[in-house]
Amino acid sequence: MIEKITAASEERPYAVLAVVGLVTAFMIYGALQLTITSETEDYLPEGYTSVQITKKMENLIGGTTTEMILIEGENVLSSDSFGAIADFQHELSQKPILRDENYVARVGSYRNYIVPILEKIAKQQNISNWEEMKPSRLLNQLVIDMAKDQLIGPYITNNHKLALVSVTVNSRLSRPGLQEGTETLHEYTENFAEAHKGLKATNTGSLTMESETQEMMNRDNLVLIPSAIIVIVLILFLVFRRLSDTALPFLILGLGALWMVGTIGLTGIPFTMVYVALVPIILGIGIDYTVHMLNRYYEEKANGSTAGESAVRSVRTVGIAVALTAITTIIGFASFGVSEIPPLRNFGFVAGGGILYIFILATTLLPSLLVLRDREENEEEDRGWKDKRDRIGGALSKVEKATRAHKKPILAGTGILTVVCVISSFGLTTSMSYDEFLPQNVDSVTAMERVENHFGGQNSIFVLTRGNVTSPESLQSMLYLEKEVKSDESNENLITGSMSLADLVIQRLREINPQITGIPNEPSRIGEIIRALENKFPERLEKLLIDENKAPIYFYIQADTSRETERATTIIRKQVKELEGFGKLGEDFNLALNEDPAVGGSPVIITDIMDSIIPSMRNSIVLAIVLVVIVLAVVFRSPFLGFIGAIPTVMALFWEFGAIRSFGWSLDVMNMTVSALAIGIGVDFSIHMVHRFQDEWKEQGKSPEESISATIKSVGRAITAGAATTIGAFLVLSLSRMPPVARFGELAGLIIFFCLVSSLIVLPSALLAYAHWKEG
Repeated sequence: MIEKITAASEERPYAVLAVVGLVTAFMIYGALQLTITSETEDYLPEGYTSVQITKKMENLIGGTTTEMILIEGENVLSSDSFGAIADFQHELSQKPILRDENYVARVGSYRNYIVPILEKIAKQQNISNWEEMKPSRLLNQLVIDMAKDQLIGPYITNNHKLALVSVTVNSRLSRPGLQEGTETLHEYTENFAEAHKGLKATNTGSLTMESETQEMMNRDNLVLIPSAIIVIVLILFLVFRRLSDTALPFLILGLGALWMVGTIGLTGIPFTMVYVALVPIILGIGIDYTVHMLNRYYEEKANGSTAGESAVRSVRTVGIAVALTAITTIIGFASFGVSEIPPLRNFGFVAGGGILYIFILATTLLPSLLVLRDREENEEEDRGWKDKRDRIGGALSKVEKATRAHKKPILAGTGILTVVCVISSFGLTTSMSYDEFLPQNVDSVTAMERVENHFGGQNSIFVLTRGNVTSPESLQSMLYLEKEVKSDESNENLITGSMSLADLVIQRLREINPQITGIPNEPSRIGEIIRALENKFPERLEKLLIDENKAPIYFYIQADTSRETERATTIIRKQVKELEGFGKLGEDFNLALNEDPAVGGSPVIITDIMDSIIPSMRNSIVLAIVLVVIVLAVVFRSPFLGFIGAIPTVMALFWEFGAIRSFGWSLDVMNMTVSALAIGIGVDFSIHMVHRFQDEWKEQGKSPEESISATIKSVGRAITAGAATTIGAFLVLSLSRMPPVARFGELAGLIIFFCLVSSLIVLPSALLAYAHWKEG
C-alpha cells in the first residue's frame, strides 16, 4: 500500500503538491479558529467537587479572581494620598471602559472604611458631602483611630507606607475579555502612578502573572525559535552537506505542525499551557522520519539508482519501519486517553494526529520533492555522500565493537543505574502554579511576595455553606470552623486569616458595643444587623451573603509553593469533614456537595490537579509500554522482540524520573509531556534498529555480529543525526527565562540522549543475545 502510494507520488509529483496545498489552506483556516485558555478548571473533569463549587461561586457572585495593586508612598494615609487612592478606586469602579465590559465586580481599599466615618463627621458638621471638607481636616487623628483596627493589616501596613487596592474580577468573562480588561487595568495603574509622583503603583495577581508569562514567552520565542532553527539547519547541513536537504525536513515538519494546529482549531479543542510542548515534541519525533528517509534515499542513489527508483525503494525499505514507528507512537500517545486531566487526553489525540500528518508527508510529499529536485543526477555528489556515510558509519561501528567487548560491565552498570532511578522515582513530587512560570525578578512576582509578607495570604479557599445560613446556630458553626482551621496543628502560619458572614455580624455588633464577643441568640436581632450591613457595607455583604441560603467562608492562605497550597487545602477539607462528623452544624446547614466537602477556589483546583498528575502519568505510561510491547511483538512476530524493542523506551523513562529527582525538580504539566517524547523517540530508534537487524540477519543471511555492525553503520548514523538535531533544538529552549520552559528543554534534550545511548549500547547487546539464543 505504502509503496503504491509512493510510486504514484513519484509519477505525479505536481498532483501531490496540489493536494498538499489544498489541505494546508484548509488547516490554515482551522488554525485561525484556535482558542486559548489558561483556566485551571480546564485541567480537571467537570465532575470534581472543587470545579463544581468554584464555577458555582463564579456564577453566583460573578468573581472569584482578584487582581491587586500595591501602592507605596511616604504616608499613604496623608490627605493627598487618601484623595488620590479614593479617586483611583472610584475611577476603577465607574469608568465605562471597565464597567461596561463587566471586568470589575468589586474594588476594595481602605477608602471603604474611611468614607463611612467621614460621612458621619460631615453630617455632624452640617456638611452635605464629605469631599467638601478641607483637606487639612480630611484625615485627622480621630478618623484614623476610629478605623485603625480595620485598616491595619487588610489594606494598610503599620508604618503607613504601603496600601493595597484589591479588584475582584468578573470570572465569567471570556478569556479575551479578561486579557483585555487586565491590560486596561494596567493602563489605569500606570496613569495613576504618572499623575501622583509621590506614589508608586504595581499590579499583581494571577491574571497579571498570566499576562506577563505570555509576554515573556512571546519575547523568548522571538529569540529561541530562530536560534533553534539555526541549530537544526547547521546540524542537518553537517550531516547531509546540502542546503536543500536542510530545507526539505523543515518543510515537512512545518506543514505537519501546521496541520496539527489546524486540527486543534477545527475540533474546538482549547489551547492550554500543556500544548506549548506539542510542536517541539512533534518536531523532535518527526525529524527522525525525514532523516531516515533521506538517509536511505542517498544510500540507493549511491548504489546507482535513479532519483525515482531511489525514492520508491527508500519507502519500500525504511518506509516500512517509519510506518511501524508512526503506528506504535500513535498508539503510545493514545494511552493519554486514560488520564483524568482533560488537556492531557486531548494532548494524546492531537499529538497522534501530528505524527500521522508528518508520516503521510514524509512518504508522499518528500519523495515527490526529491524526484523534482534530482531529475538531473550528480554522480560526483553521490560518491561524496557515500564516502562521508562510510566515515560516520565507521565511527559508529567502533563504538559498537567497544560496547561488545565490554558488554557485561556496561549492561551491569546500566542495570544498576536503572534500578536506582526506579527507586528514586517513588519520591517524586508534583507542582503547578503560574508564579512558578516566572523568574523571581519579575515585577508581579516581587509585588505578590511583598503583598503576602505585609498583608498576609491573598489566595483564598472558600467553603460554600448552604441552608439557613443566617440562623444563630449556622453563624456559630461558621465561627467554629474558622477557629478550628486556623488553630489546626498543621497550619503553621499558612492560613493567615478568614472572613465570613458571622465575622461581619460580630464586627457590626462591636461597633455598637465593644464588649460583645458572640453571636446573638435571637434571629430577629441578626436580621436587624444584616439589614444595617446592607446599607453600610453593601459590597462586603454581597460577597459574604449571596442569597438567603448561601454564604461562603473565605480562608486566606500564604503559600510559597504548590506543596503548601496542597497542605492548606487538606487542612480545610479535614476540618469541614470533622465538623460534619461531630454534629456541630446548625439545623438546615450544609457544608457538602455530592457528599464531599464544598471547598473550592484556585488553590483547591491546583491541589486536585497535582494529586492527579502522578496517577495519570503512571496509568498512561504503563498502558503505553504495554501497547508498545504488544505492537512490536505482533510486527516482529516474536514476543521476545516485543520486549527487547521496548528497552530504549522503558530505560529512558526510568532514567528521566531519576534525573528529575536528582535535579530536585517536581513533576508538572510541562515536564509530564517529556514522557511522551521518550515514548516517541524510544520507539522510533528501536523499531529502526530491530527492523534493519532482522533484514540483515534473516533476509541477507549474515551472522548476528555482522548484522549488528551493518545496522549500526546505517541506521545508527540516521538516529544519531536525528538525535543530535533534536537535542540541539531543545538545548536552545533551555536558555529560556521561563523556568518551566528551560527545565523542559533541558529534560527533553537529556531524555533524547538517554534514548540514543540505550539504543546504541544496550539494545544491540540484547539483540545479539536473542539471535544467539535462537541459533543455538
